[in-house]
Amino acid sequence: MQVDCVYVEDLRNEEYQTHLVQRLNEMIGVKEVSIDSDLKCITLRYETPINLNTLEKEIYDSGFKVLRTKKGEREHG
Repeated sequence: MQVDCVYVEDLRNEEYQTHLVQRLNEMIGVKEVSIDSDLKCITLRYETPINLNTLEKEIYDSGFKVLRTKKGEREHG
């Protein structure tokens, strides 16, 4: 399992955050999504078949400008 953090320009309000979390959680392979609005960071826990590029595109398509990504460590188990 992979854990990465995607930093975005603006997390707007709670309604947008809720919509984004629901949209990402519907994707096959996504196990957990958490948002830190203070850090403007979306933490993603996922496994194949999904990949980080696809997740970034989904975040972008949801109206969020992706600033950078911090790749985390691969989790086992």
